[in-house]
Amino acid sequence: MPKRTPELRYDMVIFDVGGTLIGFHEPEPFKEFLAQAGLPATEEDTRRFHRRLISVIMAERDGAQGLGAYGQDLRAWWRGIFAQAWPDRPDLAEEMLVWLFAGRFDRRFSDAMPALEALHGLGLPLAVISNFDMHLRDLLRQLDLLHHFEFVIVSAEVGIAKPEPGIFELAVARAKRPRERLLYVGDHVGDDIEGARGAGLDAVLIDRANRQPEAFCPRIGSLLELADYVRAPTEPARAIILDMDGVVLDSMPTHLLTWQRTLAPLGVDLTADDLYPLEGVPTESTAKLLTGRLLGRPCSDEEAQRLADTKRTLFGQLFSPTFVPGILPLLYDLRGRGYRLGLVTGSARSVVDGSLAPTGVTELFDAIVTGDQVSRGKPDPEPYLTAADCLGFLPQECLAVENAPLGIQSAKAAGMACVALKTTLPGERLSAADRVFPDAVSLRTWLLS
Repeated sequence: MPKRTPELRYDMVIFDVGGTLIGFHEPEPFKEFLAQAGLPATEEDTRRFHRRLISVIMAERDGAQGLGAYGQDLRAWWRGIFAQAWPDRPDLAEEMLVWLFAGRFDRRFSDAMPALEALHGLGLPLAVISNFDMHLRDLLRQLDLLHHFEFVIVSAEVGIAKPEPGIFELAVARAKRPRERLLYVGDHVGDDIEGARGAGLDAVLIDRANRQPEAFCPRIGSLLELADYVRAPTEPARAIILDMDGVVLDSMPTHLLTWQRTLAPLGVDLTADDLYPLEGVPTESTAKLLTGRLLGRPCSDEEAQRLADTKRTLFGQLFSPTFVPGILPLLYDLRGRGYRLGLVTGSARSVVDGSLAPTGVTELFDAIVTGDQVSRGKPDPEPYLTAADCLGFLPQECLAVENAPLGIQSAKAAGMACVALKTTLPGERLSAADRVFPDAVSLRTWLLS
């Protein structure tokens, strides 16, 4: 077994090739092709043809998923692509196929070589799994890439293509390392991410043009990010603990509606200004706070329980799980980078089970603390202290993400740094947080910078 570097999360990085290390991103080869074909080859002509070809490839890419076990299947797919590029010139479509298999269109992405060298500098061995024809090794040698890899597995050689688990199993056997210590890097969700995950490998999507911001997987915008990606996280914290309502789930409008219906028989005319600042408080406590503030006296424990039960029943009937925009990609990004994730909510476990668990997102969290699990809810520090303990970290090693004043107070009282999202309240109501972000997208940019 190779010696393991403690600060690294992986023992090997395995790459896809087309769209990941190399691609058709440079127009110069296409200018040469047009000129050789005796066609206009000005800069504008080249750009126009290049754009048209790339748009065809992107539109048809999913149709190539799983192709590659037999070389003729890939050739047929590329022949169809070039036929769309040259609908009136089948001779040029065939000539493009010749150029393709001679490697005349492919170029290294500018981040490929520096990223490979940086990973080598960390002592990480590298490898390739690619759905490609038999000429892949010659192409990698031609582009001065082949020598970087401990092994290269080509679908047309082994008779198995991604996303079939078998091709990844071949890599596990060749790597002689635990599969959970292997990271796969590719540009296609189906072939690369789902394929690798199906075989028990971690995977990250290279998305240079930010074309797949809602992909439910970790993403990087450049291969240069890999040198940090493979390390265990330390900044801005080792664990991220999120509130649920208003941070993960876009549920506060439904909470308002169901509280309005629950309290209407008591003569209460509830507004968002009444409810939203209390977000994160356990349901029974919320009933007491609202009746005390709006009726002049808090209800009894028995009445609070009755109101809470009514409210939960209505919520379960009316709420259709909807996520705060941008939060799901952030959760996958954090999880993929090795952060431990926690969820702290004032809602009961039954509400989490009914509204969040069916989406599958609860699997991303290493710890979930609900309102009925603690004796003192927000703004007491107990919920966040409990989450930190479940995650195995000190509070100062955790960062909380909140959207309401009482949640911020709870996290800060627990000794955690806390940032806030302006999903339900204006920034001035969240000023106790260390930083305030307008949305989850801007929070992602900060966290992953």
